[in-house]
Amino acid sequence: MKKLISFLIMCMFLPVGAFAEHAEIPLEKITDPDMAHALFVKAMNEKNIDQLCSMYTDDAVMVLRDGKLEVSGQSSLRRVFSIMVDMVETLNIETVYQVEAENTVLFRSKYRSVYKTPDGKIEEIVSSGIEVLEKQADGTWLFSIDHQNGGSNVL
Repeated sequence: MKKLISFLIMCMFLPVGAFAEHAEIPLEKITDPDMAHALFVKAMNEKNIDQLCSMYTDDAVMVLRDGKLEVSGQSSLRRVFSIMVDMVETLNIETVYQVEAENTVLFRSKYRSVYKTPDGKIEEIVSSGIEVLEKQADGTWLFSIDHQNGGSNVL
């Protein structure tokens, strides 16, 4: 009992925010298109949904891996990323090429994703995507289109 009382007295002298959650880590911005894939991989592997969503325009469109389901807007992207971060164990992306025209960049990517299926099995996907980045008024870049299998051979 004396230890508990001593602990409680000691806590009275700690700063008010001592038990508060840590301050949020500032979100990273894409300041150069060359860093877009690396920042996406980092955010996915860290399971940072806020960072992932902050890298997309408010009206961004994402075509999911099956090529049939298209989602648009931040709330839909947040739902997709919430599912993805729960499933993806690791992600690697290689930029195959990028083409820049003024305020737009077109990417072709090759990615490898190791993920856990709903039944707990570990599987791997290797595919190729197409992404479009748009330059914003503040000089940063955001994804506006993300087609997860857009670069795959469709024949």
